[in-house]
Amino acid sequence: MAIIKGLSSRANPQKLVDYLTNEEKTEEKLISGKDCSPENIVREFRATKELYGKTDGVQYHHMIQSFSPKDNITPEKAHELGIEIAEKQFKGHEVFVVTHKDKEHIHNHLVINSVSFENGKKYQSNRNSMIALKRASNRQCEREGLITLDIDHKALQRVSTGEKRIEMKGGIPWKDELRQCIDFAKERTKGFDEFKIYLEKNFEINTRITNKTISYQHPEKIKPIRGSKLGANYDKEELEIEFIRQEERIRRARRKESIGIQENAIQRAREQKERVDWSEVRRTIKSEGGGVSEQFGDDSTATIQQKVRDVKERTDRALGITKPKGREVGNKQRDGERNVEPRVGELESKDSRASKVSKKHDRKRDYEIER
Repeated sequence: MAIIKGLSSRANPQKLVDYLTNEEKTEEKLISGKDCSPENIVREFRATKELYGKTDGVQYHHMIQSFSPKDNITPEKAHELGIEIAEKQFKGHEVFVVTHKDKEHIHNHLVINSVSFENGKKYQSNRNSMIALKRASNRQCEREGLITLDIDHKALQRVSTGEKRIEMKGGIPWKDELRQCIDFAKERTKGFDEFKIYLEKNFEINTRITNKTISYQHPEKIKPIRGSKLGANYDKEELEIEFIRQEERIRRARRKESIGIQENAIQRAREQKERVDWSEVRRTIKSEGGGVSEQFGDDSTATIQQKVRDVKERTDRALGITKPKGREVGNKQRDGERNVEPRVGELESKDSRASKVSKKHDRKRDYEIER
């Protein structure tokens, strides 16, 4: 996403040129001139103004094209886009183009001569010209697959002329310090009470919250400043929305974590199931089947062993193991023989009844003989 900032100045551009060409911020291949020589930029700007007798008033316009760190753009590519903007948007004007790479975000500085070398007309920097410049930058971003800027959206930050001057000289405006602290605090708090305490405790920034507004007081300033003056991201309404979004993000994260835990548990169960040693299962079934007859009677033994064989057969079918037919027939024969054999309890019962009948007949015969 390329953000465009602009500032007009009546000062001599020499100090700005010295700042822009600092070797800690850029390098020779990232310094160019459109319709002018980068080494003689100040003299050529001055010569054009003298040619048309327009040495007073605004001396130059300073534009900054900043790319988001998320764009992952190289300094060389950014410089190429800066030159393209200069050629298309500032025709007839000398433009000094420098790309800085010393910060997290790569950005272009464009210094435009206020007087045209073609016709002596002055460049008019106003709201319409800035919108046209931003639209041109957006077209570049769309073409290159970069994030575009929402031109019609309310400004997230309101940057004053004084802030722009400090920023362009390499300093950090106090309002920008406030914004950075506020951004830091709202990411780590869940509501206005925590937010207020966090700012005061960590940055010595006092806040005043009313029904509709919020104000911040920089520790080095006497008067507070309303959040709306810092930009849409810093007023009370936007903060309320941000806290709601944050709660929703936390809920989504927790829900995602919970789902992840469940999915991991299911996956582990599946992996555990896949790792079952079926040969060990068969051995266990076999050993359990062999030991059953020692614990139960013959009736229970036949039933349980049949169930064990059924389980083993289902296991073998699942594993694709074909059971020999001879063994199955033998099992059935053994089952038939086992069912035909009389039970021990039945034999004992019959012998007992026969003995009782025999004894009864003997007593009856003895009684008749006595008579």
